[in-house]
Amino acid sequence: MSERSGKRSELELRARAKVQRSGLRDLSFRSLADEVGVKSSSVHYYFPEKRDLAATLIRNYSNDFLLRLARVSSDNVSLISKLMTFVDLFEEAAADDKLCLCGMLAAELLALDKECRSLLEEFFKAAESWLVDVLHDHKSDVASSLPSTKLAAVMMSGLEGALLLDRVQGAGVHLQAQRQLISSLVISERRL
Repeated sequence: MSERSGKRSELELRARAKVQRSGLRDLSFRSLADEVGVKSSSVHYYFPEKRDLAATLIRNYSNDFLLRLARVSSDNVSLISKLMTFVDLFEEAAADDKLCLCGMLAAELLALDKECRSLLEEFFKAAESWLVDVLHDHKSDVASSLPSTKLAAVMMSGLEGALLLDRVQGAGVHLQAQRQLISSLVISERRL
């Protein structure tokens, strides 16, 4: 990796962590530059405006998130394993005192440009679509009368909300409750 692409990657990594912890509004190019040990102009070289950085963060986060889901989908694993992998993605963020990047940015939706709003919408649609496909493929193993689309919406909103509530109240109670709820919907292999 060249030094230039290494700096860009480090800037993205630090910016992503900052946004996941405190939002885009709290991120300044100057503080980001200080963290990485470069001049503020270097940040602007890679990301002319904050919206360029935000769009890059959303794209890369979405790609990483969906790639992990694609990997578990390609494995011949049980429904419970697939769903718990989905929950794991949220728990990993919480373990580092972060929120889902797209969930955090959704809270700042009105401050985002059209491209970023569109990217957020694509992320949530893709994540829910993955859940819908998994639930549909294993419908005989799901103990719910809700259609797969509604159940996926409940799971997604429940996990995003659990991250927020656990951040306020601590202890991970809400994410654990989501894990148990989702696990209880699986007829075979009922376990956490």
